[in-house]
Amino acid sequence: MEPAYDVLVRLLTEHFGVPHDVIAPDASFEDMELDSLSLVELSTLLEDTLGVSLPEERKDSTLGEAAAYLTEATEAAGATGAAGAADAEVVR
Repeated sequence: MEPAYDVLVRLLTEHFGVPHDVIAPDASFEDMELDSLSLVELSTLLEDTLGVSLPEERKDSTLGEAAAYLTEATEAAGATGAAGAADAEVVR
């Protein structure tokens, strides 16, 4: 799976037209001039791509902090999904 930071960079450049020179781990979404509607759209794109979204309370974070959160959330979701699949296997 593509790392969360790389997914964020790709989405920011391809979908929102954020220039590469503005994107940095310590840049905020405000620094990249994303408004609240753009953040909702980004969260939806992340859900579609990674299976997790960026919660409202994380939208004031830096890109690096958001990527770290998404990495942890993706791993937790994968672990839960794997445990759920194992449980489903036992039930059969």
